[in-house]
Amino acid sequence: MKNILNRTFTLLAAAAMLFAVSCSKVQTNDQEALLEVNASNLHGNWQLVGFNGEFLEEGTSFYINLNRSGQEFKIWDSMTSIPSSYNYSEGTFALYTDPELGTYIRGIDSVKEEWSDLYVIRELTHSSMVWVGVNNPSFTQTFIRVSAIPFEK
Repeated sequence: MKNILNRTFTLLAAAAMLFAVSCSKVQTNDQEALLEVNASNLHGNWQLVGFNGEFLEEGTSFYINLNRSGQEFKIWDSMTSIPSSYNYSEGTFALYTDPELGTYIRGIDSVKEEWSDLYVIRELTHSSMVWVGVNNPSFTQTFIRVSAIPFEK
């Protein structure tokens, strides 16, 4: 009788552990997998949707195309323009890895002007990413991947 109780207890404990493990897997499957920060995973069209924890103001927009081939970028923004028009710039970007910071991006446009900061890329998934200013860590930008850029011809 004692042997049967021990086996029953062991089976119930094993079933409880399997249930707990399966529940934790369900929770993590709901989240997108984090991707390695590299030019291939950054490649594509991105729309800025959040700036320092806030949504963009209505009528403003910012899009960036990152091309892994040649590590080139194109930017369209109406952040400082009349809402019906946009600014356009293009140039190159480079990725660097720092043991403390992680991977960060640096951009230089076609007239050799550098971006206002270097940006550590965090939380990169297939559909979103966050950039954090290296020199100003409270400066954050949240991007989502988009299939097309409305200004692009």
